[in-house]
Amino acid sequence: MGFKIETVHETKIHGLLLTPLKQIGDERGSVFHYLKSSSPSFNGFGEAYYSKVYENVIKGWKCHTRIFQNFCVPYGRIKIVVYDNRPDSSTKGIIEEIILDAAANYSLLSMPPALWYSFKCESEGFSLLANIINMPHDPAESNNLPLDTKEISYEWK
Repeated sequence: MGFKIETVHETKIHGLLLTPLKQIGDERGSVFHYLKSSSPSFNGFGEAYYSKVYENVIKGWKCHTRIFQNFCVPYGRIKIVVYDNRPDSSTKGIIEEIILDAAANYSLLSMPPALWYSFKCESEGFSLLANIINMPHDPAESNNLPLDTKEISYEWK
């Protein structure tokens, strides 16, 4: 008996990966798959946490210098905007919008360090954004910009 290799989709931004995930449900509830140590995007474990984001709230801009992130939305719908400003990247200057939705697009978004990102809850009430990172969180290794920064050509609506 073999195992199924995960289908990993490259995005417009080099190194940013989107992997469709499985949900297995019946009348008792559901199992939501998330991340395995055998996944192509697994870079080690340092910490796992959830961000509860209220309806129409936007968080960001943030850029981690060393942390690999693995986002998943087990509840609700979140729009994530990613901007590549890495000096030597083949996709420098690209902005990508990705919707993670527990019901319609249940996926894992794996993000390497040095990408800027921001996200917005597009659900009624709130959404949960799960994140597994490869090292314990260290506030000194990230940078922040205001939402209305002129450094990123994106306007949240």
